[in-house]
Amino acid sequence: MRFLRRLRISEWLSPGSAKAVVFLLLIAITLAFWLYIQKIFDHVRDFQKSVVQTHVQIYMKLIDPNAQGDSDLLELYEPVVMNAPYPSIFTYEDLTPIQDLWHDVGVAQNDTTSASREKLIRLVRKMDKSNPPVPVFMPDLVQRTDTLTVYEMPPEPRIPILITDHTSNYLYSRFLSINPEDPASMQAAIEGLDELSSPIVFEKDNEPTLRFHTAFGDSRWPIIVVKNGREPIYWGGFRIASSDTTATLKRIMRDISRTGYVYTIISSAVPVKTLRLFHYGDLPFLTLIGWLPLIELGVILILLAIAMIGLVTIKNAEQRSIWVGMAKETAHQLGTPISSLSGWYELLKSERDLDMLAQALPEMEYDVRRLSRVAARFSNIGSQPELKQISLSNVIYEVLDYYRARLPRMGKNVSIEGDCNGIRDIMGNTELLNWAFENMIKNSLSAIESRTGTIRVTGRMSKNFESVIIDFSDTGKGIAQADQNKVMKPGFTTKKRGWGLGLSLVKRIVEDYHNGKIILLESKPGTGATFRVIIPAVSAK
Repeated sequence: MRFLRRLRISEWLSPGSAKAVVFLLLIAITLAFWLYIQKIFDHVRDFQKSVVQTHVQIYMKLIDPNAQGDSDLLELYEPVVMNAPYPSIFTYEDLTPIQDLWHDVGVAQNDTTSASREKLIRLVRKMDKSNPPVPVFMPDLVQRTDTLTVYEMPPEPRIPILITDHTSNYLYSRFLSINPEDPASMQAAIEGLDELSSPIVFEKDNEPTLRFHTAFGDSRWPIIVVKNGREPIYWGGFRIASSDTTATLKRIMRDISRTGYVYTIISSAVPVKTLRLFHYGDLPFLTLIGWLPLIELGVILILLAIAMIGLVTIKNAEQRSIWVGMAKETAHQLGTPISSLSGWYELLKSERDLDMLAQALPEMEYDVRRLSRVAARFSNIGSQPELKQISLSNVIYEVLDYYRARLPRMGKNVSIEGDCNGIRDIMGNTELLNWAFENMIKNSLSAIESRTGTIRVTGRMSKNFESVIIDFSDTGKGIAQADQNKVMKPGFTTKKRGWGLGLSLVKRIVEDYHNGKIILLESKPGTGATFRVIIPAVSAK
């Protein structure tokens, strides 16, 4: 369990995973902030729409002829309509601005120049892109004279009747003693008749309104109203099929002309509802909020650019460190056999006896093989090496024997122990694995600062027998907690003269070339460290 826990943590703390986590975290923060701003933006926009609707309702009340003189509404006009916290323009249906009915658009109320008109039209079109205009039907009193002919067939000949328009102005009456010029007399007559019977009302947009006040209960009788002697505008009190309206009306009008009442009335004030468009812009606050997502995106892009520059700089520094380290490692690998060959060469020049030659030839042969191995190592590390089925235990024992032979010359009395029996073969490259394990032993020797100590290499199979597990343990100074996640990064070293390439080279050989895994299994300062190498094994079949 401890191994799995350490493995999972190391995967999360790897450079690639850390970068991905940071990138996803930035995206999540950006989306959360954007959604938060959009929520505020939508809320304020909805509030603005409700304010606009209230604005329009107040305006319609103010321009309603029946509401003229209402002091309470007039007091609301200035603070609510003309001091709204957003720009607004009233136009006709053809988008022509209505004089004095614009606010906070940068154009004076009394400016009637063509340049100002063009500017207002441009503003109207710009507003309509973000906020659809609100249609407003404004009732206007048009001084239009309409001659109306009334065809009426009352149920009884002498029923009193009074006809008024929408403002109770007198139009016609019969069988009533009233004074049309006296408002009190008119009002009394209207109220008296309406108590006996509900008035018959005819009204239509942009046509004069007619109210027939009678005293004959709630029953209706045939009535047809013709405007200017040409076309009927109102009719009622009878059934008519929609397919032959004109013919039926003409027939009824002829019947009424013979037995009913036909008379003319004049209507001079007609309430005409004309379409106006109310255009409005956004609150300044909405405009500022609308820029926030773009500003946020720009800041994030700048931060990402800085992060990328930093990563590239770090990567270049790592590459320089790797190149310098490789040069140093090359010099170190080649130095020992070359120095040995140079020494034997000088001895052979001065000493030409057969005993010296018999001793020199095996040593020189060993140094030449060592040079060939070094050349093979650097050749394989620069390309994809060829993998063959090899005995991993033989490679490990060869490395251990090599260092046991060198220990006396290093001035250390370190015990190097190995137990790798019973492990299966792997698909690997002998030279590269030999180089990797040499670096592991070399690091352990460097960690043992005293003259004595122990290095133990143990090998076993995993529980499912699919992998070979090799543990490299030493009794050295250990690795500090703060450095444990950095020990295998290129360029990291705790040595005064080191280049920090050893463990990063091991990691590349094990993980990139052999599909394995290397982890720091355990380390305590002052008691040593244990590294674990896991490499897929060859199937028993």
